[in-house]
Amino acid sequence: MRIAIWGAGAVGLGLASTLAKPGERLLLLGRDPATRAEIAREGIRRSGIFGEHHVAADQLMIDHKPEALIDFAPDFLMICTKTCATKDLAASLAPLSTKLPLGMKLLLCQNGWGNETPFLSHWANDRLFRASIITGFHRRSLANVEITAHAAAISLGSVFGVDESVLAPLALRISNGGVPAEIEHDMLSVVWSKMLYNCALNPLGALTNRRYGELTTESGTRAIVESVIHEIFGVLAARGVSLPWQDAASYLEKFHAELIPPTAAHESSMLQDLRAGRQTEIEALCGAVEQLAEEAGFKTPINSALATLVREAESKEASSAG
Repeated sequence: MRIAIWGAGAVGLGLASTLAKPGERLLLLGRDPATRAEIAREGIRRSGIFGEHHVAADQLMIDHKPEALIDFAPDFLMICTKTCATKDLAASLAPLSTKLPLGMKLLLCQNGWGNETPFLSHWANDRLFRASIITGFHRRSLANVEITAHAAAISLGSVFGVDESVLAPLALRISNGGVPAEIEHDMLSVVWSKMLYNCALNPLGALTNRRYGELTTESGTRAIVESVIHEIFGVLAARGVSLPWQDAASYLEKFHAELIPPTAAHESSMLQDLRAGRQTEIEALCGAVEQLAEEAGFKTPINSALATLVREAESKEASSAG
């Protein structure tokens, strides 16, 4: 099984650490020269709640050019960039689509809604898959990633309802590499469950500089978190999308009892992005909810307010950096 990963950030390094295998080389595409050089020298080190692990440099191929995929000819290309890079990435990949293996599958390991859209002009539905990750990967140095939280197994599946069994070997390899992963038949529900989680926690955590557990402990921020979730359920109902939970209250029971405790000490990647002056994923989260609501004639004042505030924070950080 030949695997390529596009994106050498925390998630890309974390997944690479589970998938690299002695005797097989994994292709890792990253744009930062310093990161590529460090990985080429030291390999990848993983620490945290699933223990220590080291991937030797000779198990990896490091490149920055998409054309490297042609000679490597992967069975799976895992997209581990931020969602704000997806359109540019899809545009870079499009000219290569006829030169890559016909059976190559794309697995989008990203937050947000609508990530598949930029790829649909060149990739059929049965070649586009999603991964939902509620695992906290934190990059401690250029080639060192720590797993700080884990709320559920990584889920792999299709939001288009196509056969997901082709992902079984990949899920098994991730699990054997140290992080639980599983095939999910109802991936649409999984993706929206992650959307609920991310929309409720990431923007508010970024704006208040609070960890997830703090957001749900303090009454004021907890009320905002729960309002975000109620709004999203309203949008989904207006669009005719059903989830395994009867209503927002049912989901919130799972949210507070199962999802928050193991991730209570985690801080959002959106907070890390704002600190670093990087573009956030707000448009694929609350921004996507806002757009879907508008299309359905529905209002989401809390999601919209969070989206606006994060956009303003991005603009302020960009101005300061300039």
